[in-house]
Amino acid sequence: MIKQAALIAFLFLAFGCKESNPPIDFGKAGVTLLNDTCYTLATQDIPSADYRAILVEDITGVRCVNCPQAAKAAKHIQDTMEMSDVFILGLYPQQPLNLTTPASGFEDLRNATSQLIGSNIYEFSNQLPAGGVNRKQFSGQTSIRIPYSLWENSAKTLDGTNAIVNLELNKLKLNDSTFQVKSKSSFIQKPEQDVFITVLLLEDGILHPQYTLTGTDQSYIHKHVLREAFTPYNGVPLSGPDCLDIDRGVVVEKGWEVVIPEYVNKANASILVFLNYNDASNKEVLQCTEIKLN
Repeated sequence: MIKQAALIAFLFLAFGCKESNPPIDFGKAGVTLLNDTCYTLATQDIPSADYRAILVEDITGVRCVNCPQAAKAAKHIQDTMEMSDVFILGLYPQQPLNLTTPASGFEDLRNATSQLIGSNIYEFSNQLPAGGVNRKQFSGQTSIRIPYSLWENSAKTLDGTNAIVNLELNKLKLNDSTFQVKSKSSFIQKPEQDVFITVLLLEDGILHPQYTLTGTDQSYIHKHVLREAFTPYNGVPLSGPDCLDIDRGVVVEKGWEVVIPEYVNKANASILVFLNYNDASNKEVLQCTEIKLN
């Protein structure tokens, strides 16, 4: 027992400060890893870099009167970026209760993953709306958490820039609730740090009353709502036993079989996948893509 305690203490000291809450695959219910392969392309076969996608994370609440303005700001970015694809992740944390408690008779959009991203990634301190762009600290900013009024200018600095990794995603429907999802990550450049992959389930078109600056909008439709995390909130390592050192030309293919919860409307659902760093001081999103279930 003493030896075990000493070993645990050693591991904590050696690895505990490198990442925030290091992701561990606990064999989460509803997801099964199908394949995890890695290979290196010949130099002449390395593809050209895709544009870097833009991920806007909107931490919001149904009783937050300014939150609809943040949602409009995110949608405006998605509609106006000229070259890069833009994806929006709507995060409904569990706290603070005065801004997040659902209306009576309506579905609770909150979940623990949204709370973890808000608290541990963005350190939002229960102030809504909150969020940021690509989990990146931009020039002149002191944090990756920035007011929604600054999201657009931050996104513009990424629009049309080359990604260091191309990310492809495809799906196969097995039955009404089960899908196979496969990703392909092709590295154009060597990453600065270990890369993680995050797989999330989103849903559009959810009716829930929303507080606004002019009163309660009873017909408000919530979009890009995080419904389920198929990986830990900060991802799982992209590398594996056969791919310890990711360099230029390395391709990593991963596949999962996922079961969509019954409470999710599959007609409005999508899988969002992104590649990110997970160092204590750098959680930047490198590339992102989304695929609709139907």
